[in-house]
Order: sequence, then C-alpha cells, then structure tokens
Amino acid sequence: MGKRRRARRGPWLPLAVAAVLVAAFVFWRTARGVRRRATTKPPADSSLVLVTGYCNCGKCCGWRRSMLGFGEPVYDYGPMKGKPKKIGITASGKRAKKGTIAADPKRYKFGTHLQVPGYGIGTVEDIGGSIKGRHIDVWFPTHEAARRWGARWLKIRELR
Repeated sequence: MGKRRRARRGPWLPLAVAAVLVAAFVFWRTARGVRRRATTKPPADSSLVLVTGYCNCGKCCGWRRSMLGFGEPVYDYGPMKGKPKKIGITASGKRAKKGTIAADPKRYKFGTHLQVPGYGIGTVEDIGGSIKGRHIDVWFPTHEAARRWGARWLKIRELR
C-alpha cells in the first residue's frame, strides 16, 4: 500500500477566519449602536430635541467606496444607492463645516439658525435619512468627536 498524502492547508484558512471574525465584530458594533439609538425614548418635555453628532465618514453619511473599497465614493443605501456621492457636501449644496446642522426639513427649513447648548450656533443646511421630527444632527470634523458627543436630549433655541 502506498503512503497516504496529507492535504495541505494553505495560509488562506487563518486569514478567512480572521476576516469572518472582523466582519462579525463590525456588524455587532453597528447593530448595537442602531439598537441604542432606536430605543432612546423621548422625555415627557416636548420642547426637548434629540441632538446627535455626525461627520463626513461613510458610517455617518451612508456612503462607501465602489470597486472593493478603492473606487469613487457612492451612496451605500436608499434611493440613490450606487450613484456617485460628493463627500462633505450637504443637501443644500454647501460644504459641511463647524456649525452645520442636519434636521428634518418639515420641522426646520434650510437656513434656520439654531443655538445648541454645548455646541454653539449652527445653521440647518443638511437632511438625513433617519432624522425625523424632534431630532437634529450637528457636524463634527472627526468621527471620534461625533461619537464623544453621542446622543443628548437638549432644549435648543431657534434664532430669528
């Protein structure tokens, strides 16, 4: 009888396992954040608004790079999925900067000036898919700064 050949395991197996673990961790962190934001119940005081932070990154603004992460930025989901995305440009056509606020256009029109405690004065120049009713997003230059801001129920003031 001849010798039995042992099947060789290539270096791809540990890499595949690592990729699956990383993907599972990223999914778990994202799903955890969505659940936390979705279960934030509004307080009884109807004058309070949920103020969250956002930046220009793909996690906050819903874009990704086409062509395996190396191509042009495109919308990741929604009615514009797959279409080119201009990073850092708001729905009003202006560049996002300190003081840019995303809000529900039914509640606050573009150009409305709001005073947000702890953030300062900003102008509504953007909208967002998950921003409805008593919810606004304030812009930060980095994702870490937006995460540090978190989600807060604040009494904001509309300036005339």
